[in-house]
Amino acid sequence: MRPRHWGLSERLLALSLVATLACGTAASWLLREQLHDAVLRSFKAGLQDRAERLQAELQSPGPLTGQGTRLNRGEFGRIFSGWYWTLEQDGRLQQSRSVWDDSLELDDARPWPRNKGSETLLSLRGPQGRELLGLRRSFDVAGRRVQLHVFGPLDGTRQEWRRIDRILLVTELGLVAALLLCTVALVRLGLQPLRSLQQALQDMEDGTRTQLGRHFGPDLDPIAEAVDQVLQRNAQVVERARHQAADLSHALKKPLAVLGIQARGHQVDGPWLRDQVQAMSHTIDRHLARFASGAGSAGSVALDEVLARLLDAMRQIHAQRRLSWSMQTSTLLPGHGLRWRGAASDLEEMAGNLLDNAGKWARSRVTLAVCQDGTATLLQIDDDGPGLAPEHLAQAMERGVRFDEQAQGHGLGLAIVRDIAETYGGSLEMGPSPLGGLRCTLRLG
Repeated sequence: MRPRHWGLSERLLALSLVATLACGTAASWLLREQLHDAVLRSFKAGLQDRAERLQAELQSPGPLTGQGTRLNRGEFGRIFSGWYWTLEQDGRLQQSRSVWDDSLELDDARPWPRNKGSETLLSLRGPQGRELLGLRRSFDVAGRRVQLHVFGPLDGTRQEWRRIDRILLVTELGLVAALLLCTVALVRLGLQPLRSLQQALQDMEDGTRTQLGRHFGPDLDPIAEAVDQVLQRNAQVVERARHQAADLSHALKKPLAVLGIQARGHQVDGPWLRDQVQAMSHTIDRHLARFASGAGSAGSVALDEVLARLLDAMRQIHAQRRLSWSMQTSTLLPGHGLRWRGAASDLEEMAGNLLDNAGKWARSRVTLAVCQDGTATLLQIDDDGPGLAPEHLAQAMERGVRFDEQAQGHGLGLAIVRDIAETYGGSLEMGPSPLGGLRCTLRLG
């Protein structure tokens, strides 16, 4: 499987594995170098101790030939023990008894590549092909210059290095395995809220639940809330579409019934028929425009501009009544214009219905007050008409309810306003107006 097709769990585990191996390898290498250096320093310290002991024996009183017995004590007296010394004075070369019948080719000695410290270690192949490391010292004995070489076997040091490498390898593999197990557990625990969210979404798709809720942890709860809000908004849009379809059906039902009656008669009034057809066409166009509006749209609408245009339109529609139309705006956010997050067509539909309804019933005056505090937008429309009785307020927003059959309309305006407002998380309230008529309060989120 290609990495781009991996899931979140696989990506996290792969990244953890790479990071663990990289860090573990680097740490093991540094520790390995330190341990190897420690073993080498211990071997070098042994060489230095033997060299100082031999130097002390050589600088003690007595001829060199007499000191040979003392210099061959211990490992220097055992044949091919791996510990050897050579002594060069006045062109003569002496060797430890451990060299036996072999010899040390001092001309082949090379500096050891991992030299650290003041004294240089020399690498040399000794008797029986064993790898040796040694030191070279020059000093005076009885006024004569002497050069001393002391060598020891490197195979023990290399065995110790290999043992350290095996221990570090096993330790690193164990740590990597433990860290991977911990990472798997952490990934499973860390992604459990995501799995719960995925299961909740599946349950919603299956129809066993309607909302995600708030039980996914502090990181995912905001996402779940946002999804619930989107789903709720979509459900409101669907419900609004159903109401719009019912409104259209209700608006066309009566004209179609009248046309049916006329069609069964012997004579049809042409002008009247044209008026009915135009009225139905206008009704269809109006509802199609409502269908096209986007509830919850992410657009931003300039409230004062849209409402000013609506007031101008109302003045023309109700020009014969000579009404006084006025608008007041206020905001708690100085320096910011009045703006609303939504579709302009929905704002025109809601405010237009309320203003038109106020214009039908007002005696002389209609006022529009707009207030915004940054989180909510409030529109208050007052008229000085007869108003509504308290027992009629609750019924006024029901679909098809009309309290005056003489007035034009189908009794759908207030219901339409309420539906659109609820789609945006708002509400429509009605009550008595200080002007003596009806006050409609439209609250939008």
